[in-house]
Amino acid sequence: MPKLFLVRHAEPAVADVLLGRTDPPLSEAGRREAHEKLSGLEVELVYSSPLRRCLETAAAIDAPLRVLDELAEISLGDWDGLSWGEVERLHPELAARKAADWFGVTPPHGEDWRVFVARITQAADMILRGPLPAAIIGHVAANAVIVQHLTGAGPASFNQRYCETIEL
Repeated sequence: MPKLFLVRHAEPAVADVLLGRTDPPLSEAGRREAHEKLSGLEVELVYSSPLRRCLETAAAIDAPLRVLDELAEISLGDWDGLSWGEVERLHPELAARKAADWFGVTPPHGEDWRVFVARITQAADMILRGPLPAAIIGHVAANAVIVQHLTGAGPASFNQRYCETIEL
């Protein structure tokens, strides 16, 4: 039996923007999908990011909940809530640098990737101390870091759909 279920939050009510620390609720479809996919998940404990889209996803699982601020998605600073087109119009040179080196370039007032990795890795190590099995309800970048930490797979190739569960 897997000891860790890594779940990306269900579909948020906002689309086509860089969410980062933006805090929208789930869409109605997201709420339904979370209930359909997660209500039967059997775990000792659910860990969740403090962002609403994760908390609402976690509510579909019948297990105790522990909210960890360390599991919050990376802050994109001034780019949180903007579409990529808006980012390119507002910061054309920086957007081009970011597109060429996604993990090495930090948006204005955003969180440095290395700081983010350290924060997520620390949370993952704490979760792995138990109790297990556990579920982590998180975000695509945060979950990519956890997968990299546990398997060595690089974050650039990571992909996880809304409400998809990865068993580790």
